[in-house]
Amino acid sequence: MDNDERTSGNDVTTESTDAPTSVPLGPKTNMDLSWLPEEERRTLLKEYTNGMLDISRKAQELHVDVGALQNTLHTLASTTKEVSEDGNAVTVSHTQTTSIGRTEVIMGNTNQAQSGKLSKSQTGERDWTPYYVIGGLIAVVLIAALVGGG
Repeated sequence: MDNDERTSGNDVTTESTDAPTSVPLGPKTNMDLSWLPEEERRTLLKEYTNGMLDISRKAQELHVDVGALQNTLHTLASTTKEVSEDGNAVTVSHTQTTSIGRTEVIMGNTNQAQSGKLSKSQTGERDWTPYYVIGGLIAVVLIAALVGGG
């Protein structure tokens, strides 16, 4: 092989002065770009590289989020087990939203934990009852004012 061509496994095949003529799409699959003009190959390869960097960045984020969730679950499970083994009643709940999605966990030896259902406050759901009561009172006052004034 001379100095003008370089290949290694599934890496991009390049010539020292030209844009690569193939791009790896998988472990054993390459896309031939030799039929494209060099400027179009360069543009396509730039987009491909940016896409690969985005995928790599997302994979790293997911890896960090999965590791953090795994550590959190391990800590919650260990704590729940210790408290339960000491003969105490325990309910532990944890809710988090990350790039991998929303995770809701409830552990313990109480009836609430065994039901497997989180309360509205534990799920982050807002209780609208006070707003409905206040709205109803305002409506009653307005209706009374309109009926009494008319």
